[in-house]
Amino acid sequence: MFVHLHVHSHYSFLSSTVDLPNLITRAKMFGMKAIALTDTNGLCGAISFYKLAINNGIKPIIGVEIDDPSYPCVKAILLAKNKKGYSEICKIVTERNLKNDFSLKEQLENIKNVIIISHSPELLKHLAGAWRDNILYAELTCHSDPKSRMKCQKLIEFVKKLNIPLVATNNVHFFDRREYYIYKILKAIKENTTISNLEQEKLASENCYLKSPQEMKILFSEIPEAIINTNCIAEECNLKLGFGKYIFPEYDPPSNETSSSYLRKICVEGLRKRYKTLNSKALNRLDYELRVIESLGFSDYFLVVWDIVKKAKELRIPYIGRGSVANSLVAYCLQITNVDPLKYDLYFERFLNPERKNPPDIDLDFSWNERDVIINYIFRKYGEKRVALISTLNRFAARSAIREVGKAMGLSDSEIGEFTSKIPHIRANEVKCLKKYAECKNLSINKSPYRIILSIAQRIADFPYHFSIHCGGIVIAPEPITEYTPLQKANKGVIITQYDMFDIEELGLVKIDILGNRSLGVLKDTLKRIEENYGKLPDIYNFQKIFKDEKVRELIKNGRTMGCFYIESPAMRSLLRKLKVDNFEMLTIASSIIRPGVAESGMMDEFIKRHLNPSEIRYLHPKLKDLLGETYGIMVYQEDVIKVAHYLAGMSLGEADLLRRAMSGKMRSEQAMAQLEDKFISSCIKRKINKNIAREIWRQIKSFAGYAFCKAHSASFAQLSFQVAYLKAYYPAEFMASVISNQGGFYDTYAYIQEAKRMGLKILLPDVNRSNYEYIGKGREIRIGLGQIKGLTLQTINSILKERKRGIFKSLSDLIRRTQAGYQELRNLIRVGACDCFGYSRPKLLWILDIEWKKLKNKNLDMLFSDENIKNIIYPLPKLLEYSPPEKCKIETELLGFPLTLHPLELIEDKIKEIKPISAQKMENYVDKNVKMIGWLIAMKRIVSRKSNHPMKFMSLEDTSGTYEATLFPHVYEKFGYLTFSRGPYLIEGKIKKHFGVCSLIAEKISLLK
Repeated sequence: MFVHLHVHSHYSFLSSTVDLPNLITRAKMFGMKAIALTDTNGLCGAISFYKLAINNGIKPIIGVEIDDPSYPCVKAILLAKNKKGYSEICKIVTERNLKNDFSLKEQLENIKNVIIISHSPELLKHLAGAWRDNILYAELTCHSDPKSRMKCQKLIEFVKKLNIPLVATNNVHFFDRREYYIYKILKAIKENTTISNLEQEKLASENCYLKSPQEMKILFSEIPEAIINTNCIAEECNLKLGFGKYIFPEYDPPSNETSSSYLRKICVEGLRKRYKTLNSKALNRLDYELRVIESLGFSDYFLVVWDIVKKAKELRIPYIGRGSVANSLVAYCLQITNVDPLKYDLYFERFLNPERKNPPDIDLDFSWNERDVIINYIFRKYGEKRVALISTLNRFAARSAIREVGKAMGLSDSEIGEFTSKIPHIRANEVKCLKKYAECKNLSINKSPYRIILSIAQRIADFPYHFSIHCGGIVIAPEPITEYTPLQKANKGVIITQYDMFDIEELGLVKIDILGNRSLGVLKDTLKRIEENYGKLPDIYNFQKIFKDEKVRELIKNGRTMGCFYIESPAMRSLLRKLKVDNFEMLTIASSIIRPGVAESGMMDEFIKRHLNPSEIRYLHPKLKDLLGETYGIMVYQEDVIKVAHYLAGMSLGEADLLRRAMSGKMRSEQAMAQLEDKFISSCIKRKINKNIAREIWRQIKSFAGYAFCKAHSASFAQLSFQVAYLKAYYPAEFMASVISNQGGFYDTYAYIQEAKRMGLKILLPDVNRSNYEYIGKGREIRIGLGQIKGLTLQTINSILKERKRGIFKSLSDLIRRTQAGYQELRNLIRVGACDCFGYSRPKLLWILDIEWKKLKNKNLDMLFSDENIKNIIYPLPKLLEYSPPEKCKIETELLGFPLTLHPLELIEDKIKEIKPISAQKMENYVDKNVKMIGWLIAMKRIVSRKSNHPMKFMSLEDTSGTYEATLFPHVYEKFGYLTFSRGPYLIEGKIKKHFGVCSLIAEKISLLK
């Protein structure tokens, strides 16, 4: 029977419509026993393909179609015969993607475990003499047309002389002829052109579809050996990819030490530093963890991570070890984490246990702008051949899919942009559901050409189209990494694996997440500015002191946490106020109960109710009082699942974590859940727990286990939240300036500017004599940085800062003479107020600029701009009026991205007075009353209502008195959601409601003010 040996999937980026699940489904439908995957210059779909095929009883043949970049017509299909052949292909693909002088002929000369199939005469001739039978084949692709037949005949005659066997393929790029148009759309996207301008020679034939074995047999009836040889090749290819075995990096310990003995040694030293007195609990826990780590082979992995954080400490780069590793006492002793697992009752089994099948990884957050320093250290220390960043595949989302398809069909950028701007940021596979989004209310989705565009966009939903870099994943292998994965160059020039994190995990490579965290950048920059301003540093790592600081606790309790890591979102600030959070433990809880699983199950409100009124506390079973006393009988953390499963249902801690893991997002399945439910409930009944109680406990576990944080992770985040809250409380100007300079977090720059104003800080315009590149804060003032000004190049900013070290600029002429600023850049500096320091109005400075710029062409430039002449220049200035406040706001919005002279709402003050709205500050006085409110949008969030299963929206707005939240329930969102694209200003009518002491506006009507 015929076997397809040349098949491209959508992992041949923008060159195929074939997705892997449907490929395997069709192969089964055709009765195929084997099939190959041969994407162009890459293997990134290989692991998924391998697993799908095996699970469906089909033999997977892993391969690649590789070309020579210097001679694009010279191509070969490489198929792995075994594991060695797979590694050989990985190396060749890597060489093809990384080496500028790659030669396909040379690369194929010495491989021994790979089947080579090619239609390139020059390559076949080059390789013919060096190969045994059953390794080199000539590829025949015939489509019955005269041109195709003639090409095949020539190749047959050519290889007959070389004694090279023939093999039939169909160079598959789509499932059937009907998809040829979609294939052309993809190629047009790839070539950045339209389908009408595609070059025909760059396209596959419309016959390159997944033909059935019967069709292929008929097509090659005159050359039956070409069909038979597909079976021969399939029988030769017997690659077995072993999954489930960990592949760890190797650490080189000191002489006379093993990795395990050295890890134990430094852990004991760390234990002494962490605890003043060593007790049996700490010693026993450390010994237990070390024994598990050694038995699972994790000693080297821990040492490598310890080595990384040690280097960060040497370089004074702030970091956090977070995630489940914070459950480990070993990690605490190595200073990988700062959360005491004994004090906070954290379970090591949540991170690592002998029954866990998938390797855990360690997450390390570093200052976002110093992360590359750490990555470069890892490459130097462990060798470039053994280290790689993990890739991720950029896939089409709804907007990008519609935009690219529209452009390929010939629509203009402006036309397609007007359409896509009204579409929410949703996944491409939701294109068919656009009608349910209120924002799309007025879109012509059922009219041509958009009906066709949307249909094609839906078809290519989630297609990958280029490699990108995973947010932090890095792998260190014990041998060259190309033994396991091919490598690729990302757009930024960084070397990455072709496999994503899920396939890397399948192969057993244990990743380390080296993540960038903007709040750590804020932390470092704030401390740097504090030291510069005051000559001393606060001890922000004295956590017990910070946790007890009244000023900090008050700030958190009142939700004044904009800019503070993880606790600044509108929902989080509201939760802080509802819970009256004023200690570390409660902040840790808040970080977890706001997660979707707990919040949407209704347990978040239940927790708040019990926290505020202890008489409401109920325990489903007496044992839960001991297990969940801290959280009032409510499961809040992932560790709570482990506790309940262990102590209530009698599972081992390892089994309990497997249950918790099985319920998490990517591994969850209804069948597995049903089996787990039966096991859990029967185990509870055996331990004499009422069946109905067991079922209710299971319901609570099931509702949130896949979404809640582990306690250790929440605690790690809460530590940083407290640190930055401390800096906000005591050094507000330095802190807020650093937040903005590090590009903030949840909000945009203007929202932070307004928050700084509410804190009583004065915001100063950019100034060529006072501004840095970034924002700078001192005392009660924040100065906007030159980097905020649009149209100003980095080269010009650097020249201004460099020259200023030699002395301030005395005049506009001095600025022109000493810097590289161009005419338009100087105009922007003047218009935005950065040259106000020269003592003239902005219109007059523009007039002076025009005079001086003309003089630049004067041959006596140096004499003209001598220091002596600068002092004596006198300008006969005309009468020019300074810009009005509204004019300044318009310019500031143009050049800074926001108005500063006035708040946007102050520009429509007269209109607001006519409306007579209530202010955010006075909402408390209007509870349960219908009101009108004016607002400028600072954030929004769309969710699906748990009750109705329809979309709704939360809007965070501000007026000149403060911020407030407006809720658009489904019926209101459906009616007015299409208006909620801009910043506003909005007029919102509705009713004020108070929930656990926090007011919000329940919207009934929305309109935009002009």
